[in-house]
Parts: sequence; structure tokens; C-alpha cells
Amino acid sequence: MADNYIENKMEEFRQGAKVVRRQGTSLEGLLEIVASEEEAAPAADKAAAVMPAQLEAVVRAAKHLPEAADFRFEVDEAASVIRILGPCSPRRHLINLGQVILAMRLKAAELHLYATAEVRTDAVTPANRHLATLTLLK
Repeated sequence: MADNYIENKMEEFRQGAKVVRRQGTSLEGLLEIVASEEEAAPAADKAAAVMPAQLEAVVRAAKHLPEAADFRFEVDEAASVIRILGPCSPRRHLINLGQVILAMRLKAAELHLYATAEVRTDAVTPANRHLATLTLLK
């Protein structure tokens, strides 16, 4: 047993370490998964309730961005909806709104939730107007 141990170890050392490559998750792969789930999402999944803690986690993720300071979030736990209210001149803040929605959708994906976003830019400009709605589904 001890006779060949050193020779075997030297042979392994000369050959080099075995490399095991695992396919990592890419953004393209995640987008393909989301697209396929979107097509196959039945109406029964929409009835599944999203936990209030999950809704709050999605809002917290958005609030980490400095761009979120211009927005206010209203959470409707019964409907699993987050409404984003914005400033009186929304066109100046559309890029920031997009970043906030992206952060929220990424957090929802991390929580294994499906998120749809509806952006409303056609309304008049009162303060704290309803700019977007994010609906979360299981």
C-alpha cells in the first residue's frame, strides 16, 4: 500500500489538477427561463398568494438605490401589487424609474417570483402620481 503511494502522488502532480467546469447561470439563461415561464404561467398560479415579507423584500431592494429617493411605494398585500408613485415631472425620472423597476424584478426573480411591470407615462403631472405597477406572482 505504501509502496506506490509516493509514485502515484508524483504522477498526479505531474498531470496537474483535474479541472471541473460547471456551467454558471448567465443573464441570457435567466431571461430564457423567465420567457418560457411567462408563456406557460397558468391562471392557477396567479391565484397563489405572495407572502407580505416577499413584497417588503422587493421594496427594500429598490430602496437601496439612490434613484429610489424620488419615488414612493404603496404595497397592496391582498393583490400582491406594488404601486410606484413619483414626482410631478415624471419624464425627467423615467431612467431612474426603469432602474428601480429592474432592481425590484431582479429581487423578485431571486425570491423565485414572477413579476410583471406596467409603466404609465400618459397621465397628467400631479405630485405623487401613479407611475408604475409591479405585480408579483408565484
